[in-house]
Amino acid sequence: MKKSLVFVVLILMLTVSCKMVKEFNKDNNKFVGSWIGSEKDNQRIGLTKHWVLNRYKDGSFILIFTTLENCEVKHVIEKGKWYIKNGLYYEYHYNDKKSDIYNFEIIDDNHIKFKAYQMGIKMINEEYEFIDTKLD
Repeated sequence: MKKSLVFVVLILMLTVSCKMVKEFNKDNNKFVGSWIGSEKDNQRIGLTKHWVLNRYKDGSFILIFTTLENCEVKHVIEKGKWYIKNGLYYEYHYNDKKSDIYNFEIIDDNHIKFKAYQMGIKMINEEYEFIDTKLD
């Protein structure tokens, strides 16, 4: 009787664990793909940024920025790792070895809104937020 009960409890735990892993992967898959975004005067007054971000299933990303500030155009390529933990989105950047952490809201299949929770760089706007739009 005890062995049967232990077996049933183990099966239930395994089933719940598998369901949690599937849900975790399903949510993470919503972030995978190519995304674009832009913002002006949001991170810093006078700075306009446009980006293309490729997030991969393995947790890696490549981020290509084009910035315009004081009539000067710059292009920056950053690589790193991304993941979701405790309901927050993390981006670890290899370039500066710092992480940006965001609250996020999945608006629909093609739009995710991010709001700064803890940034790896100093920003004037503590309410920094943006929307990524998925490319087809």
